[in-house]
Amino acid sequence: MISKVLNAFNALPIVIIAGLFMIFSGVCASLTSAFVRLASQEMHPFQIAFFRTVLVIPLIAPIIIKNNLSVIRTNYPFLTFIRGIVGSGAMLFFFYGISLTELSKAQALAFTIPIFATLLAIIFFNELVGFRRWSAMLLGFIGALIVLRPDLNISIGPVFVIIACILWSASVLLAKKLTESDTNVSITFWQSVGIIPLSFLASIFVWQWINLHQFLLLLFITLVGTLAQLSLNSALKRGTISFILPLDYLRLIWAVTLGYIMFGEIPLQTVWVGGTIIVAATTYIGIRENYILNQSRKSTHNNLYHH
Repeated sequence: MISKVLNAFNALPIVIIAGLFMIFSGVCASLTSAFVRLASQEMHPFQIAFFRTVLVIPLIAPIIIKNNLSVIRTNYPFLTFIRGIVGSGAMLFFFYGISLTELSKAQALAFTIPIFATLLAIIFFNELVGFRRWSAMLLGFIGALIVLRPDLNISIGPVFVIIACILWSASVLLAKKLTESDTNVSITFWQSVGIIPLSFLASIFVWQWINLHQFLLLLFITLVGTLAQLSLNSALKRGTISFILPLDYLRLIWAVTLGYIMFGEIPLQTVWVGGTIIVAATTYIGIRENYILNQSRKSTHNNLYHH
């Protein structure tokens, strides 16, 4: 039965498979956030972050054993180390922030990661950005301000989510560099290992021994979080950015649904308005960057052909 389902799935057009992987990734990512918020009612977010990273290693271990240690070799040890520190801050800030923030608002703010990644690429990698992408980034920041509602007192939760997004955007840029020579398994493994020390130090001050129910909850968070990342990689491998990126924004719907079912949260109108603006801005940035990358590849190919 399972083999028939898999065969039918693989027989689908590759663009449909990419879309399904992207949607599944969004569902898993939303479930991760929802259950982190649920677990934070019994455990401190720092302790959740620690177990989230530790429990990834047993999931990856069978792949490492099957392929030997060469699969986790890195050619950029210093960048890997820096990414571990940056990733630690991102996870600690995000888990703490989401424990204090409505799921829909946290998800809307999380869509700013591509905007911050573009801005950091300009600052640290001297990437050239035209008027249209600058305008899209400005529009995205306006959307974030609408979600945050600075006319009222801004609570600490959404601020921590924004800080996490900035740190995650730096982690994305570092991961992009690492993919030039390191495997996905290596990048995932060392990211988890790199987060363990700081998340452990942070959790020591709030440590409480967990029970079986809490352990199973943490195991579920780790599983769906890992599935979200693997599904995202599978979607990126099979589909174009311009097609799969808009599907990622379905996460706002999943977040709203889970927030209502699990916590009785009803998002304010500003979340929908600001979230829509952020979605439009990041979609344009993604499509524009993909277009520029394709033009660069065509130019390189033509130069090689003529030579």
